[in-house]
Order: sequence, then C-alpha cells, then structure tokens
Amino acid sequence: MTPVPTRSSRLRGDRGSVTAETAVVLPVIVVLAVVLAFVGLAGAQQVRVDASARAAARELARGEDEAAAASAARQAAGSAVDVSVSRDGPWVHVEVTRTLRPAAQGMLAGLEVEVTGRAVARLEPQLVAAAGASP
Repeated sequence: MTPVPTRSSRLRGDRGSVTAETAVVLPVIVVLAVVLAFVGLAGAQQVRVDASARAAARELARGEDEAAAASAARQAAGSAVDVSVSRDGPWVHVEVTRTLRPAAQGMLAGLEVEVTGRAVARLEPQLVAAAGASP
C-alpha cells in the first residue's frame, strides 16, 4: 500500500501567499476607509452650511440686521464659518463657507476641503416698499 500524500507538490510553493497578499492589501483598505470617512464628514458639513445659509437669508428677508443673520448661520453650522452677505435690489444673497482640515498628523495631514452653502431670499414686501420710498 502506498501512502497518500496530504498535499500536492504544486501547492507547496503557495505556502504563506495569503498572508503576503493580506499584508499588501490591508493598508490600502485602511486608507480607503479613512478617505471615505472624511468624504462622509464633508458631505455632512455641506448639508450644515447649506442650512445655515438658508437660516441667515431668512433672517435678512425678515428685516434683521447682518449681525443677527451671521449669528443664525453660526448657530446652525458652528462658529468656524465665514458668512458673507450681499444685496441686489430686493434680494439678499448669503454665502457660508467652512474649511475642513483633518487631524494635524496622519495620512490626510495637510488636506483642506472647503464647503460652501449659498442661499437667496427676497425681502418682505413691506421692507421692499420702505427701501423704495427712502431717498
């Protein structure tokens, strides 16, 4: 009776190849996961700055001053935002910008992403009439 080999001779050269392939692929997967998490954070911040621009535009359309509008924007999106306001006749334009920076150390160090939200609102009719009547 001849002994049955437990492994074929052609498989002996593949020993440890799964470990080597995992060692190569695992860092790529980790980097991809970190980048996807940062993209998700940027998407969430985009929604927040859009909402804060709308809140500021509503404040201005109701007749509040620019300081109150900027305060409303910062309340909605956080204090680290830049708020700019412009007017065009009966229309107010608000732009809210936030710069996202990952941790100072790590694989995404030095990366900056700027998210911007814009909103336009028409002044209330009584404000438009008052602006038109003033010299």
